[in-house]
Amino acid sequence: MSMIENLKFIKKNGVKKFLKTQEKKYDCPQCSKTICVHNGKCYECGFKEKLVGLKKQ
Repeated sequence: MSMIENLKFIKKNGVKKFLKTQEKKYDCPQCSKTICVHNGKCYECGFKEKLVGLKKQ
């Protein structure tokens, strides 16, 4: 999602729902911690995912 799409989503659905979707989108499949949006790496367990693969909406 682009920044514009993010802002439209927030305007339509609110910040709480946006944050929940982002948490779900960037959850590590191995340890459930947060995957870095910049490099696709989980700094908790070391899991690495391609950034394109993060789009789980």
